[in-house]
Amino acid sequence: MQTPTKKPHPAGVAAGINSHSDYNTHDILSEVTSRLKGIIKRHNGGMLAFCPSHDDRKGRSLAVSEGREGQILLHCFAGCSVHEITGAIGLNAADLFPRTESKYDPKTRSFFNEWQILSTLQHDATVVLIAARWMLAGHALPESDMDFLSKAVIRINEAASYSRRFK
Repeated sequence: MQTPTKKPHPAGVAAGINSHSDYNTHDILSEVTSRLKGIIKRHNGGMLAFCPSHDDRKGRSLAVSEGREGQILLHCFAGCSVHEITGAIGLNAADLFPRTESKYDPKTRSFFNEWQILSTLQHDATVVLIAARWMLAGHALPESDMDFLSKAVIRINEAASYSRRFK
C-alpha cells in the first residue's frame, strides 16, 4: 500500500463530516461518495469505487454500503484498512458513524417472544417428560439426572416469569 496523501477538506468541513450534529446517514454517505472516484451502483444497493488508498487501476476494489444502524461500511478487496481509506479521503473512521446528541445512546432492548421461549425450552420439557415417565415406572433417577432435571425446572419457571412480565 502506498502512503495516503492528505486531500484538503471541502469548504465548511474542518475536522471531518461529523463536526455538525445534524448530519444524517444520507449526508454521511453523500460526503463519503463525493470524495471517491469511479462509483457504480451494485444490485444489492451498495456501491463499488476505486480505492483511494492504493493504485486501483485494474478495477474497483472498494465496496461502500450503509450498515443497519446508519454507519457507512467500507471494504477494500485489495486489503486496505478502513483507516487507510478514510485517511486518503481526508476523513477518520469516526466520520463513518451517525452523530448522536449524547455520548451514550442506549438501544431499546428487543425481548424474546413466546414462540422463541417455547422452542428454546422444548428440550427441557422433553427431559421432564422422560424423567416423569421413568419415575412413574418405579425407577429411581441417578443424581446427575436429578441435577439436570432441577436445572431444567428452574429454566422453565424463569421463562414463564420472563414471559409474564411483558403482557
